[in-house]
Amino acid sequence: MFEVVGASRAGGAAANEDSFRHGDSWALVLDGITRYPDDGCVHDVPWYVEGLGAAVAARVGDSRIGLKAVLAEAIEAVSARHAGTCDLGNPVTPGATVGIVRVAGASVEWLVLGDCEVSRRGRDPYIEGKSDGRLLRVPDRPESVDVGGVWRWPVEYVARVRNREGGYWVAAADPGAAAMAFTGSWPVESADELLLCTDGLTRLHAHPEYTSHLMFEVAAAEGVEALIDLVREFEEHHPAAGGWSKRHDDATGVLVRLR
Repeated sequence: MFEVVGASRAGGAAANEDSFRHGDSWALVLDGITRYPDDGCVHDVPWYVEGLGAAVAARVGDSRIGLKAVLAEAIEAVSARHAGTCDLGNPVTPGATVGIVRVAGASVEWLVLGDCEVSRRGRDPYIEGKSDGRLLRVPDRPESVDVGGVWRWPVEYVARVRNREGGYWVAAADPGAAAMAFTGSWPVESADELLLCTDGLTRLHAHPEYTSHLMFEVAAAEGVEALIDLVREFEEHHPAAGGWSKRHDDATGVLVRLR
């Protein structure tokens, strides 16, 4: 069985820059990086996310292609679509973070790049999560500044650390970034359920009561929409929410049932 329940909700009035897709053996979440002014691109972030999702979907069903190669080919395909109209060398060209799972034979393969997260829950009920923590470990982190109405790192700093050795990695214009993704696999018999989340949903980890176990329980019993409702309530009332660059972020999750 490969049964999927997913949901995605924008953080406000602006277009949702998250996305999810799935097939009969795979699922994907993408979190578009909030656009910087003067990013050198005539397209918006949802255009990039939609294109990257479609390009991954066209390749990921073939288990002979490794997930890093799938992502690299997808990035290259999207770059080819707008290399003639946009400055893909711009350090803040549109990009996205990525989470993928795929059942291939006796294994569940996973990939994370950026701040998406994938987790498995077995019958134990043991839960194991995989994420890319490099964004939290970048050196000499500056104070956030108001850039285009959003509090975030200055463009000059992003140019030094985004898709650079010692910094952090996202899907953008360079297919070489895919080689820096974290990948691995779990025995398929060890995973009854899989949960893929963008960072708008993993904000719940900042609340001591919203454990990974509870997140699986809510998603399985009430659906991913109920998880997003929890995030919105958390963002409104918990003091930790005050430290985020946006009060409400786009939030996306996919629950995959394998049994």
